[in-house]
Amino acid sequence: MSNFNNGSGTVGGGSGGGGADGNENNNNTVSGAGSGAPTPSDASLLTSLKRSRSPPPDRATRFMAAPLSAPTDPKRPRPRPSASRVLHLGLPPGALASRILTVGDPARAALLASHLTPRPQDKGRLFIHSSSRGFTTYTGLFLSTPISIISFGMGSQMIDFLVRESRDVAPPGPIIIISYGSAGGLKPTVPVGTCVIISQSVNVTRNSDHWTSGKGTPYNISLPVPANPRLTSHIYSQVKQSSPCVLGESATTCSFYSSQARTDGNFDDRNTTLISQIQKKANPTSMEMESFHLLDLARSTRGQNRIASGSAVVVVANRVTGEVVEGRKLAEVEGRVGVALLRAVCGVDLGEIWEGEDLNDGESDESA
Repeated sequence: MSNFNNGSGTVGGGSGGGGADGNENNNNTVSGAGSGAPTPSDASLLTSLKRSRSPPPDRATRFMAAPLSAPTDPKRPRPRPSASRVLHLGLPPGALASRILTVGDPARAALLASHLTPRPQDKGRLFIHSSSRGFTTYTGLFLSTPISIISFGMGSQMIDFLVRESRDVAPPGPIIIISYGSAGGLKPTVPVGTCVIISQSVNVTRNSDHWTSGKGTPYNISLPVPANPRLTSHIYSQVKQSSPCVLGESATTCSFYSSQARTDGNFDDRNTTLISQIQKKANPTSMEMESFHLLDLARSTRGQNRIASGSAVVVVANRVTGEVVEGRKLAEVEGRVGVALLRAVCGVDLGEIWEGEDLNDGESDESA
């Protein structure tokens, strides 16, 4: 086995499989043993990431839950740093499975990855790659089915990188991407610790022209975009077996602060009535920063490389009541929901998701 250090990362194991080519200068770690269990280096990485979980809610977390009244082309390849790797995920073809579960928190990704075993082509090594742009990818098997888990951070830009570049290097043909995160609750009847399976989402964005011209509204609220209905139904049926869950709409926002109606005397955000404006146009159960963008990008894919997407969030803080989930309960719920989502992603039939649809539809170029 040969190792080399390029100053920013280590590639171990030579032909580690899964597209982890050992001749690229990129932040990459591929390590493992032959038994299907994580090697000592894998285990230490997973353990250290798990221990980085946030402590039980403190003042900062409680601020997240402050009541609303409180001040407070295939034809046009992606840019690549080398001939084989996409720019932001840092992955070559073959590194991803056709089923992908995404999370914001790298510790949550490590927790979920602890349930995986290596693919045969990885020769006993769980594929792990950390890119220089903040993405960590695990690829392995769950219930003998290939799956990738990717942590991405937060926000729409990171989702755009993830979805487009995953589609570029994932196996040809239809794929699944499910997002799993945390959210604020917008209904007093949905307690903290509940998992919301997103049926559709609206996009809430700050309208900068309003501050420039004084015209229009401070925030734009889009029409809803639906999740894939068959995939969503399958997710719901799996999660409800182990955890409290509801089907609900999401309000996806462009920021954590102004467009989520958090007030700050240092900024002119004009958002004191924003929640009521959203509720007049939609019926959101939760509020977060990614679901809309995943669903919107997935519905715009076409042809044989179509993406089916869904989203699930755990309510950690209720914006109406001010209730915050207790840390131990949150960890328990995250674990149960995470395993249920792994089962959902790996248990769904890719063909059934598009049953009755023509995957050749939309293949032609608009400009033709």
